[in-house]
Amino acid sequence: MAHDRARPVARGEAIDLNLETMTVDQGIELISQVRVEPLLKYLKTGVFENKSNMTFMQAYSVVVQFGDQNQHSSKLYMYYTKVIKEYCEDSAASLTGLTGEELLKVLSNVWSNTTILVFWLQRVFQYLDRFFTKNNPDHPDLFRQALNVFTDAVYKLVKERCVNAMVQVINKERDGGDVEQDVLRLLVEMLCTVGDSTPKIVKVKDPVERLFWQSTTNEPKTSYKNDFENLLISTTEEYYKAKVTGWMAAYSCPQLLEEMQRRLDDEETRLTRYLDGSSEKELKTVVQRELILNTAKELVDMSSGCKSMFQGKRYSELKLMFRLFRREPAMLPHMVDVMEPYIEERCTSIVEDQQLIDNPSEYVEKVLDLKKEIDDMVSTHCFDGDTLFQKGRNQGLETVLNKDTRCAKYLALFCDLQLKKGLKGRSEDEVQQLVNQVVGLFAHLKDKDIFLDFYKRALSKRLLNKLSLSNDAEETFIAKLKVECGQQAIQKLVSMFADMSLSDQLQEEYGKCSHGGSPGGVSHDVRVLQTNAWPEKADETNVVPCAEMLSCMQAFESFYQAKHTGRKLRWMYNMGSVEIRCLGLARPHVLVVSSYQALVLMLFNKSKDITMQEICEATKIDKEECRRQVLSMTVSRHKVLLHDSTGKDLKDETTLKANEAFTNEKIKVPVSLIKKEERAGETSAAPEAPMERKHVIDAAIVRIMKSRNRLEHNALLEEVFRQCTLFKPQPAQIKSQIEHLINREFLRRDAEKRNIYIYLP
Repeated sequence: MAHDRARPVARGEAIDLNLETMTVDQGIELISQVRVEPLLKYLKTGVFENKSNMTFMQAYSVVVQFGDQNQHSSKLYMYYTKVIKEYCEDSAASLTGLTGEELLKVLSNVWSNTTILVFWLQRVFQYLDRFFTKNNPDHPDLFRQALNVFTDAVYKLVKERCVNAMVQVINKERDGGDVEQDVLRLLVEMLCTVGDSTPKIVKVKDPVERLFWQSTTNEPKTSYKNDFENLLISTTEEYYKAKVTGWMAAYSCPQLLEEMQRRLDDEETRLTRYLDGSSEKELKTVVQRELILNTAKELVDMSSGCKSMFQGKRYSELKLMFRLFRREPAMLPHMVDVMEPYIEERCTSIVEDQQLIDNPSEYVEKVLDLKKEIDDMVSTHCFDGDTLFQKGRNQGLETVLNKDTRCAKYLALFCDLQLKKGLKGRSEDEVQQLVNQVVGLFAHLKDKDIFLDFYKRALSKRLLNKLSLSNDAEETFIAKLKVECGQQAIQKLVSMFADMSLSDQLQEEYGKCSHGGSPGGVSHDVRVLQTNAWPEKADETNVVPCAEMLSCMQAFESFYQAKHTGRKLRWMYNMGSVEIRCLGLARPHVLVVSSYQALVLMLFNKSKDITMQEICEATKIDKEECRRQVLSMTVSRHKVLLHDSTGKDLKDETTLKANEAFTNEKIKVPVSLIKKEERAGETSAAPEAPMERKHVIDAAIVRIMKSRNRLEHNALLEEVFRQCTLFKPQPAQIKSQIEHLINREFLRRDAEKRNIYIYLP
């Protein structure tokens, strides 16, 4: 309510009062005439007559004059109380018979006017609070006395009607009706103020200037809580219980979610605009219980519920359900319980598709696409990266992907394909994104050691045959794998790169020798590999190199021994490739063949016709391997050799000779090897347990027992599970290795408790 500005007292203007001869009754009469009666008239008409600083100072001076005398102070205090009481009683009479919104509107006006009356009267009589009320405990301070008068004269008479009407109006607003929120805000202020032992009235701009009651201490708002909030909470529960029953019958799941979100937003707006903040916890608890806790499972299980949303990829609906359920975290597992089977079903449709099984690259691409889709759903589109949904995603993917070792093997083959040619034309960001995707999928595999084993074999071939498109991409993969599974797991991969770098340096120095790196005119490139770092092993058979090859080997050994005394080189004839210039063909060609094939072809420089048995005896190559190598040069595409055998099989007596009529559109012709028959099952899904696993488990057990000295069986199992990060050992496998270590006297059982192991130093 607006207030007329008081006319200021001019400087030097005297206050025309004869306080020396004035009695207290005359003083009270003066206060009534110059301040109280104009104020009461203002509350009725909105016009404040004779409002000036002069009249205020006259009234205030009277209080100061008589306020120091206890008897006179008591009269002033009683007059102050009488004015407020009479106003409240008159106001209470105007409330008789009123109900509903009409009652609330009139009562809010009474409260507002009472606040104005008390504020201005307290300013006039405030001197009484300096001494009189402080020295007379049975007389409350002016604000509290005024509040007590209002409580007795007005509040107690209308309390029940008021709170019932307020609840009805709030429910009306919930149903979409228009209500006067300012009225409700004033009445909530009244409820919060009644019963306060230390109230005061302050003037603020909010945004216009207004008066409101404020507590000077943090006392509990007893009247608000007991008289209003309890009723509000109980009626709110009944309201939403009835509403939810109707919604469940009429709405689909998405419609229900939208309605619930709207209702929750409305309740928060209500708290902000006129309800007291102390009601937030209780109100939200009951609203969320009725809207979410009591409906979540039914919502999820509806035909249009969670499963339908996942299958239809309706991410906005899933996000809304998640944000509602997140208010009651105990309800989130209902969604996760639907998400996990959905992910398993999607993943199973890929890993059991025979066409994809027959195409490892497409198989992995489909799995990567699915994982990216699920990751985006969990992290961005729907669930804000919530840890519960991340665990559900991991569980769903890992349950299917780890049923066998196929995914681990195919992922390694996919990496090999990408690093050989798949990354061609991709930007640095695209390469980084692919690496992150692959390593992200790798993190879900329990058979990490099998992936690393296949990756190591493929890396070996890429490095030795110089097939990698990008060394940066190779290093990025290794760095990411190091983060995921530790330095020790990728140490051999790092050593392979180191060997290649050192070999390049050696080759450069070798080229500076007197023969220029080409003894006998044969240019050759040697890679020196650490025995334990590479998957390839030296051929145990005593292969007989040709004279040209032997000359190169001896020259390099002499160079190497001069630099590294005491080191022994073992030549791997089963590795490497040779370029042979063939001059006896229809046209000159350069054949790119394996080392074994080169040894076979060099034999035809000495003899025109050679039997298969003679080739094996001359080269000392394993008979089956020799037959595969020779057969690869007799097929139609690369028929470098001719044989007199019927069919494709080469027998010992089969005679072979050079195909002088061989020709090809290219000068340099790579001769591909026929794959070994046993490699046909290389990418099967049969579980494999590398021998290294036993050693890893043994090392983990010994390491744990050495630090603990004494440990119970189940505790030991848990520690082994924790330390074996590259694969998930089976309990039976761990138990077997424990028995093995007991037999080797690394451990012993406790004499009394057989399930306790003791380390033997």
